[in-house]
Amino acid sequence: MWSTRRWFQLLFYLLLLTVLVLSLLPIDQPNFSPNDKVNHLLAYAVLLVSGYLAHRHLGWVGLFVVLFGVLVEVLQGLTAYRMFSFADMVADSAGVALGCAGILVTKRIFKKTGWEH
Repeated sequence: MWSTRRWFQLLFYLLLLTVLVLSLLPIDQPNFSPNDKVNHLLAYAVLLVSGYLAHRHLGWVGLFVVLFGVLVEVLQGLTAYRMFSFADMVADSAGVALGCAGILVTKRIFKKTGWEH
């Protein structure tokens, strides 16, 4: 039987693969809408939280997810149908920061209420 942590690891790696595939699929036209940046922010916040639940090391997971976002942008720049975007990397990094903040706030609340394990 798999532990909860093992399931979170599976989820994290499936989410990474999903983001990578969706980021490299051809699209009809570039999306410069504000929603695109919100999508990046939310996706990378979810990646950070799932990575933390999988590996329980906020610093290393945060660095890994930021570097993953940079790698995705570089790979997009190498395709003929996508483009490298510094703004997307900023949105990705902001999502990582949002996820980190959410985890730190949650840990503080759990500690104050005695729910930590």
